[in-house]
Amino acid sequence: MPHRRRNKGFTLIELVVGIVVIAIALTLLSNVFFNSASRSVEPMLQIRAAEFGQALMDEILSKKFDHMTPEGGVPACNLNCTDEGDLGPEGTETRPDYNDVDDYTISCGAPIAVTDALGNQPVGFERYTMEVCVNYDNFDGNGVENANAKLIRVFINRPGFTSPMVFSAYKGNY
Repeated sequence: MPHRRRNKGFTLIELVVGIVVIAIALTLLSNVFFNSASRSVEPMLQIRAAEFGQALMDEILSKKFDHMTPEGGVPACNLNCTDEGDLGPEGTETRPDYNDVDDYTISCGAPIAVTDALGNQPVGFERYTMEVCVNYDNFDGNGVENANAKLIRVFINRPGFTSPMVFSAYKGNY
């Protein structure tokens, strides 16, 4: 009796089942990759906000403690410094003219559009907002103001985020 040789290979049904399994696996994998692509924008928005917030904080900290402080900060202003009611720009000062840290307290509690030192909106920051709050700090914990330190807080609101990115620093009267 002659021995029949059996062909080795896949049947049509086996090929169709294999294609269906591979299609399902690729669909699941593509969902993982495409979802991560939409989240990859978030770090870029955070980095951009952090860079701007730090640049704004650097700009503020480069100013004098008070408008009565002499150039170089010595001697430190004492009784001639502004009181808490006078925090903010003096007269008609605009941001390019700010000369002390408390001039920046104009937007505390009311976010405004992000602007550079000249008042222009930087490219790519159209949906960002900022707030800057400057006030005398309470170091002693007894409710007594410390007229020798101002707390500066910068809030950068990023598009798509519910909480702002916050930067804080002290400017001392020395």
